[in-house]
Amino acid sequence: MQVDHESFVKEYWTGDSRDGAVVNGDGYHYYRMAEDGKILEAYEFYETDDGVEVASPLPEMLNVNWQRDLGFDDMEALDKIDEHEFFRVKELTQKQREKS
Repeated sequence: MQVDHESFVKEYWTGDSRDGAVVNGDGYHYYRMAEDGKILEAYEFYETDDGVEVASPLPEMLNVNWQRDLGFDDMEALDKIDEHEFFRVKELTQKQREKS
């Protein structure tokens, strides 16, 4: 399926990271989203206290619709980002997977 219009966005989060390395920390969820709010790709990103950047995929968010499935009234919680910022996080995820 070809997506005609997509956007790149991020949302700020606070709490614990998925990998358990950060407790009561903060970071971002990065999304590549279809025009209708459907999430096509998703990653979690945070930086440790010593400056190490960590990114991981969020496969559970794939095909979730921001408004219909998550109950948001609009896209206000999301910050629009440049495509290159999204792909930098995606690349970081791939590099970390290769190291494992």
